[in-house]
Amino acid sequence: MARQLFGQFLDQEIDRDTLIGRLQEMELQLQADAGDESEEDDFVVQTLRIRIFGGDTAGVSIREIEQDLQDLSHPNAQILMRGIAFGLAEDELEVHFE
Repeated sequence: MARQLFGQFLDQEIDRDTLIGRLQEMELQLQADAGDESEEDDFVVQTLRIRIFGGDTAGVSIREIEQDLQDLSHPNAQILMRGIAFGLAEDELEVHFE
């Protein structure tokens, strides 16, 4: 689903706010599902980390994506968008829930 969202964003079918909102919804659903399955007493909040391309070892959070895409003319936004395009084209974009 994340790949589809990023593709729609790059194709300008959805805007930044829609992209971020849907990624947050995905994260909340995964957190709810993980909470249902967890039987441990300690509560650890897991979040989405999105590895944009193969060399991206740390990945980025939804919040980092939101910040970088605030001003699409800013170099950080341009770098992120190129990375997303490359990751989608090379089938390297991955979503991790950790």
